[in-house]
Amino acid sequence: MRPKTAACAALLATLTACTGTNAATEGDGGGPSVIVVEPASGATVPTPFTVKIDSNVPLGPSESGQHHVHIWFDDNESDYLIVESDTVQITAAPAGQHTMHVSLRNANHSPAGAEATTPITVGGGGPVPSSSAGGDGASPTSAGTDPYSY
Repeated sequence: MRPKTAACAALLATLTACTGTNAATEGDGGGPSVIVVEPASGATVPTPFTVKIDSNVPLGPSESGQHHVHIWFDDNESDYLIVESDTVQITAAPAGQHTMHVSLRNANHSPAGAEATTPITVGGGGPVPSSSAGGDGASPTSAGTDPYSY
């Protein structure tokens, strides 16, 4: 009777230890994260509109070694906006339905493993999306002929 009780106690201790490890991993998020706080999923926005981002890692200039995010619309991943803070103003965007992509990046622009998408409808605006200048942490990519040049 004693060996059986000891074996059950050992099994219970092992299972409890495993459960605790999984709970801790899930509780700390398991790595970097990024979410779009604003605009809300499915929102209709005028232009200009504000994008607010929440990340569990500090955002800042690439030159400082900090993470930043890339924002792009629809399937235009190669035409992205670099955002080095938690807020950016989009000053122009074509009217209509779009999918906004936000990707957390390492200082060298490689993916950090966290991304989010948010469907939005732009209620009106200019022919091309653009970011505001002036210390909001945005740094535009090279302008091209695509309607999503910043």
